[in-house]
Amino acid sequence: MDTKQFHARSQVVLLALAAILLAFIGVLYNLQVVNGAKYLEQSTRKIANTETVQAARGEILDRYGRVLVTNRASYQVSLNTALMGTTQQRNETILKLLQLCREQDMTWGDSLPVTAQPPFRYTVKSPFETVRTGEDGTETVSPTTLSRLCTTLRLKLSDQPTAQELVDALRTYFEVDETVSAAEGRALVGVLYEVTLRSKDILRTAYTFAEDVDIDFITVAKERSLRGVEIDTVTVREYKTSYAAHVLGQVGSITAENWDYYRERGYPMNGTVGVDGLEFAFEDLLRGTSGVKDVELNQNGKVVSESWHVDPETGLEQAAQPGGNLMLTLDINLQEVVEQALDRHVPGMTEESEKAACVITDMTGGVLALASYPSYDPATYRRDYNTLASDPRRPLFNRALQGLYAPGSTFKMVVAAGALEEGVITRKEKILDTGRYTHYDRIQDQPMCWYFRQYGNTHGYVNVSEAIRDSCNVFFYETGLRLGITKMDEYAALFGLGEKTGLELYEEAGEVAGPDTSAKHDQPWYEGDTMYAAIGQGNTQLTPIQLCNYVATLVNGGSHYPTHLLKAVKSSDYAQVVEEYRPVARDEIGLDSDNIAAVKEGMWMVANEGSAARYFRDLPVEVGAKTGTAQVSRNSEAHAIFVAFAPYENPEIAISIVVEHGGSGTSVAEIAGEIFSYYFSTRDAMDTPAVENTLIR
Repeated sequence: MDTKQFHARSQVVLLALAAILLAFIGVLYNLQVVNGAKYLEQSTRKIANTETVQAARGEILDRYGRVLVTNRASYQVSLNTALMGTTQQRNETILKLLQLCREQDMTWGDSLPVTAQPPFRYTVKSPFETVRTGEDGTETVSPTTLSRLCTTLRLKLSDQPTAQELVDALRTYFEVDETVSAAEGRALVGVLYEVTLRSKDILRTAYTFAEDVDIDFITVAKERSLRGVEIDTVTVREYKTSYAAHVLGQVGSITAENWDYYRERGYPMNGTVGVDGLEFAFEDLLRGTSGVKDVELNQNGKVVSESWHVDPETGLEQAAQPGGNLMLTLDINLQEVVEQALDRHVPGMTEESEKAACVITDMTGGVLALASYPSYDPATYRRDYNTLASDPRRPLFNRALQGLYAPGSTFKMVVAAGALEEGVITRKEKILDTGRYTHYDRIQDQPMCWYFRQYGNTHGYVNVSEAIRDSCNVFFYETGLRLGITKMDEYAALFGLGEKTGLELYEEAGEVAGPDTSAKHDQPWYEGDTMYAAIGQGNTQLTPIQLCNYVATLVNGGSHYPTHLLKAVKSSDYAQVVEEYRPVARDEIGLDSDNIAAVKEGMWMVANEGSAARYFRDLPVEVGAKTGTAQVSRNSEAHAIFVAFAPYENPEIAISIVVEHGGSGTSVAEIAGEIFSYYFSTRDAMDTPAVENTLIR
């Protein structure tokens, strides 16, 4: 190569390198000298925040370790208007966010009671005043949330502003540009309305713009760099079953009405709490311990750093601790069988039958299944709420715990047991069924046995077991009068009737007929009323779970246990059993074994000799049962009631079923037969998941 040519090329390369070096020096000079102070300020200006991090809720499992309720990761969008800049910039950012929501077909939180599209109309009847009628009939008028905000903001409105006038006033207050369309402006003021409710302390709850957003939305939102739009990772409840909705319950946001209560207990304003069912009953156990996080933001609202807050006293990080895991006595497979049986049989039982309840417990009060029909899917509760709330069948109402029903003839075992224990009848004594009971000659319409009224015949002479089998009213009219209402009520109380059973969920107490109950209803009590109380009529009103608990108490020998759903509490990592439920009897009635045997024998006859026998004859175990019919009115079918237990010799489970307007209790026996068939054919071959340290039955 020519020496001159080599030197020329070398000079070109050196010149190029020099140019690059000079350019690099110029950039550094610009960053560090010309604009150094500006960038230094930006890098050092940070906004320090502390955030309360709610702990993940514990899981809920059935008695065999099957997960019923767990958590899954979700994303929610919240707004920090303090980071959005000027009013105009804030409005532009929110409008861009709303446009993104429409593109992604996503809804957002908006409770402003005005239609989304013009011509604007109110979506509620009284947007500014709520009239409430008290128990004494007096009416009180209180301002709505909207009215309170309008007063706080001092909006210029007439006494009865139209929806259009309200929207115009809000647009003016929030300085919405005139070029923004009517629909867009309505959406914008709806969001600002929600934000302002909190900033003015009208609502003491945090505003979440959107919940459970998908990854596509998050990706686009990040690309558009919307200032003050924050996307947080949260955990939400996930249901692994579509059954036991009334038992499991729901979680929800803290409301303004109960914010003070939860604030005192360390909850963040945007916290999630149990609102009903087990989620509410075991809130303290499931919630865990919230953590505190230090978060630093730059002036653009971007997160610079995050770390767990260190307690200055202990020097320990305040990390969130997950809640405990709740293990139930419930068998979710049995629960499924029960709910499916009710759904299959109840609607066709009579023209009126469309509501029912069923409870199954073991002999120490552990609830194996608790169903109210109709039910709903807990996973779609929020989406379906309006439909469920307006359904005339009231699917949200828990009939198993809150439905009150006259027990009818299922009450007769109480009278039989009490009379035998008190010696007013004997096991072998026979009482003549005369068809009409003529103890009180002065009564014009003397009470009759159902058999005489329906067929014109009598049961003849029957002992206590035969009277239970035949459900002979005359026998129990006479036995009830001999026992007396005071003793009858005493034994009813010993069996837990007319009082709450002790379950962890809300339940009604009910009541048992007697002088005190009549006085409570401003009704007179006559000696003759004892006859009707003895056959489960009068003012006696019981819940299905009380009936089930009473049967279990009767056949287990007289040990009255409270009902319960808690089996055990496991640590958040399932490494240890934190708590284990140990049944303790409330009362030991001390029933004579021969007297129990006489009552059980009558129940055996019902299940094996009567019209219900065909539903139990093919079972692998023998069953004891009792039917009941509770009259409602002359113009409607009676409620059908059925109670049973099995196996007969060594009882394991008790069951109660109530079908509103189901006709006779015998018609319910088919449901019980299916449930017993499933339970006793699968109890020795349960599909038990391998969960470490899981307690089994």
